[in-house]
Formats: sequence, structure tokens, C-alpha cells
Amino acid sequence: MPSAAISDFAAWIATTPLSNFFTSHLWLIPASQSVHYMALAILFSSAAIIDLHILGLVRVHQALSRTVQRFVPGIWIALVVMTLTGLLLLIAEPARSLTTWEFQSKMAMLLCVVVLTLFMQRRVAAQSGGWGSSADVPVSARLFAVASLTLWLLIIVAGRWIAYHA
Repeated sequence: MPSAAISDFAAWIATTPLSNFFTSHLWLIPASQSVHYMALAILFSSAAIIDLHILGLVRVHQALSRTVQRFVPGIWIALVVMTLTGLLLLIAEPARSLTTWEFQSKMAMLLCVVVLTLFMQRRVAAQSGGWGSSADVPVSARLFAVASLTLWLLIIVAGRWIAYHA
């Protein structure tokens, strides 16, 4: 059950001109969703390649720092695009998102995985290529990779579940 403050906030957003614009132009919501999903595909595939490399399952003949340099920009660019399209979707249908436990869980998990990704990106950069092979990667980094993959998958499930909550 959502709090009264969240419900009231969602109701207020629904009265804004931008929300009304979205609801009066029916093609904008599916267009925003499409861009959101394409950015998700870029973000998840980039994160998965890094995580699977840390686990020694892909790109094992390349230094981890090189893989991170190649794929981390895709994560951050896609995250910006997803944030913008997600905000538009939230403004278009605030009660459908803000008031659900799925959305709130998704946002909490997103915050966690962003912090983990920043931490790992800095840790790999500090190694200056010291993790040349998957055998050199410490157990803590492998745990990060498992946590990252798990969180991204749960975020995807929570995001899709929002559509079926209402």
C-alpha cells in the first residue's frame, strides 16, 4: 500500500502540463519505452560483458582494464538515456510507477548497482592493468560481478513487472 504522500505526489504529477501532453499524444509513451529498452540492451550487455570477464567466462585473453575501458562508457551513456526516458515515462503515468513496490525496489537496486559499478570501475583503474588474466582477479571482484549481474537482472524483472501491476 503506497503512502499518502507518494499517492498525492503522483496525483499532482498527473496534473502537470507535461503529463497531460504525454497522455494526449499516445505515440509518445511507446516511443519512450522503445528508446528506454534499447538503452537497457546496451547497458545490460556492456555490464554483462564486464561481469562475465571478471568471472573468467568471456574475453579471457584480454586485460580486464581494457574490457572496462571499452564497455563502461556504454553503461554510463545508456544510463543517462534510460534516466531521461524513465523520467518521461514516470511523468506520463506517475501513479502506475511511483506507487508500486516494483518501481521502488527497482530504484533501490539501481542505486546499489550504480554505486557498485563506480566502485569497481575505480578499483580496476587503480590496478593499471594488474589483473591481466581472470586468475589475477580477487574473490571480492568476482563477488561484485555476481552481485552486479544479479541486480541488473532483478532490475529488468522489476521494470517489466511494473507494467503488470496496474
